[in-house]
Amino acid sequence: MRYFVRTTLAWIVLAFVGDTLIGPLISIAGIAPDFSVIAIVILAMSEGAGAGVLGGFMLGLVQDLSHPNLLGLHALCKTLLGYSVGRMRGHLVYGLPLVEGLVVFTAVLLHDTLFLLVQSRLSDEAFLGPFFRQILPVAFYSSLVGVPMIRLADLLGILRQEE
Repeated sequence: MRYFVRTTLAWIVLAFVGDTLIGPLISIAGIAPDFSVIAIVILAMSEGAGAGVLGGFMLGLVQDLSHPNLLGLHALCKTLLGYSVGRMRGHLVYGLPLVEGLVVFTAVLLHDTLFLLVQSRLSDEAFLGPFFRQILPVAFYSSLVGVPMIRLADLLGILRQEE
């Protein structure tokens, strides 16, 4: 029970404090890392697909309440992300920063691409510009910030391999 509470508190604090306080402070030209996706990656890597789905849905639902025009889209994207990373966790090599950075980069890239595809209603003009100006830099920056976060989670005993 202590382990579950420690893991849950860690990803909640990382998601909310990271997105609201740390993200704006370390943003470069309006590009800030996506701490909510990093938190879901850490949760899914430590607890598996079930916890990743539940955590992704809860975090996405809270984000949807702040942007009600596309209600449910954040929850959908983060639920799919939590499931995908959780299912893949048994196939990852732990402890390699390159692998962890690639997982975070891919997670942010796929999450934001799916979100932008639905939001732009599949029109080329509304998709390509934001993809190259916003999504790719955010994915790269998130992977640079995500690797130390994953290493810290490993040092704190939050991240564990699948049994």
